[in-house]
Order: sequence, then structure tokens, then C-alpha cells
Amino acid sequence: MSRKEQQKLAADLEDTQSLLVDTRKLVDISNVETVQKAQAAQEAAELKAKKDIADYKELADGKINKAVEAKIEAKKNAKFMVDRAKKKERIAWESLSTTLFCCLIAYPAFLNDLWDALTLPFMWVWNGINDYTYWLKTPYYSRYIGGATKLYAYSAGMAWLLRITSLILVIALIVGACYGIWIGVHYYIKRWCNLSLKMLLVSTGAVIVFGEGIHNLMKINLVALFIFIQLAYLGLLIYFDDYFETRNKSCEWIQIQSR
Repeated sequence: MSRKEQQKLAADLEDTQSLLVDTRKLVDISNVETVQKAQAAQEAAELKAKKDIADYKELADGKINKAVEAKIEAKKNAKFMVDRAKKKERIAWESLSTTLFCCLIAYPAFLNDLWDALTLPFMWVWNGINDYTYWLKTPYYSRYIGGATKLYAYSAGMAWLLRITSLILVIALIVGACYGIWIGVHYYIKRWCNLSLKMLLVSTGAVIVFGEGIHNLMKINLVALFIFIQLAYLGLLIYFDDYFETRNKSCEWIQIQSR
């Protein structure tokens, strides 16, 4: 290669290196601008996001405040409605109690039977306890001979056997009666519904108001009649529970009881 060609090649190389340096400067400048633009865009996005978050938070706080105010207002309204319902219920029960009391004064047959129901069983139990205590001292049996009833005492061994057996039987009867009463009362409370309340009020009013007429038709204690009506009602409840359940109509039966 001639010297002239070498000089030309060297000049071209210098131009190329200069162009490369300029290109690198432009690239560096472009990268810096790009990074700055990206940072500026990021900062703008962060600012916008912060502003949006602040706006959403303010909106959410406003909705929360409105919800809290609505909740407080709803509680006030609910309390007012509950208090008014309780007041109406109290007035209704007071009116009903007053009416029943006036009926009791006007128709005292139920009160008389109530007194008998409280005193006669107590006297019967007291007399029975006295007779049983006397019998325990000397167990005896009676025989009708020659037109008269005579009492004969058991032997000592038989007397003690009868004492022990009778005590066990009496205790079993008392426990069984108490357990049966507890089961009945527990079931009655468990099955309590609006229908039970209506039945209780109707039966109570009926035995109070029509007590004299019932006595004219039959000789029966009104308290015993009232208890019999409640037991009959429980029996009907058990029957209808099974009736509606076997026909897959339990929902209808529940609606009937809640009316």
C-alpha cells in the first residue's frame, strides 16, 4: 500500500473514531434523557397513585361515616320499635290480667275449685302419711268375718319385709311422679308457641267464665278440667307433629303454630 493510501486510510479511521465517539455521546445523552423521562414518569405515576389513594381513602372514610351513622340510626329505630312493642305487650298483659281478675271476682267458682285443689290434695297426703306411719308401726291386714271387719297383725319377719317393700314402692312412686311431672312441664315449655298461648288463654277464660255452667253439667273440679285440657292439647300436638312430618308438611305446621 502506498503512503498516500495509508494516509487516506488513517484519515478515514480518525473520521470513523470521531463518528463513533459522537455516536457514543449521543447514545449516552439519549440514555440519560430516557432515564430522566422514565424517572419523571415514575414520579408522576407515584404522585397520581398517591392522589388516587388519598381520594379513595377520603371516599371510603365518607362511606364508613355514613354507614356508622346509618347503623346508629338503625339501632335507635330498632330500640324504639322494641320498646314500643314491649310497652304494647305489657299493656296487653296488664289488660288481660285485669280482665281475668274481674272474671274471677264475678265468677268465683274457679277460685273455690282452686282452693279445693290446693287444700284437698294436701289433706289427703297428710292423712295418707299418718295412716301409713301407723301401719308401719304394726303392719296388719283386714278380714271380713261374721259381718265385721277384723284386723290381724303380720308376723315379725313378714312385717319387716312389708315395711322395706312398701318404703321402696312409695319412694319409687314419688320419684316416678316427680319425674313424670318434670318431663311433662319440660316438654310443654319446649313446645311452647303462639298456638299454646292462645290455647292457654282460651281454656283459662272458659273455665273461669263458664265454671258455674260446667258444674251444673258435671261434678268436676275446674282446676282438674283445666289440667286435663292442657294434657289433651299436648297429646294433639304430638299427634299433629307426627301427622305433618310423615307428609313432609312440617313447614306448614310451624306456620300454623306461629300465627
